[in-house]
Amino acid sequence: MNIVNRLEDLYNILQYCSDQQQVGRPACFSTLERILINQERGSLLSQLNQENQEPDKRHYKCPPKIESKIRFIIQKTIDINLITQ
Repeated sequence: MNIVNRLEDLYNILQYCSDQQQVGRPACFSTLERILINQERGSLLSQLNQENQEPDKRHYKCPPKIESKIRFIIQKTIDINLITQ
């Protein structure tokens, strides 16, 4: 998976989670999980930044438990046609 696609997926699942809360449904991710997802987004953005030298680039990936939730929510949003693959 390339970096841009991963960034889009992470943005979409965070947006879906926020949308669910706005209509009174439970959040898909806890505050801590959202922080960790945003840590991965920051890591990916640092990797895209051409000005960063390799030692300055951050490499972070969400833990496996959160990754499985991310994949589940991505599939759920695809199934209900909120995002296209």
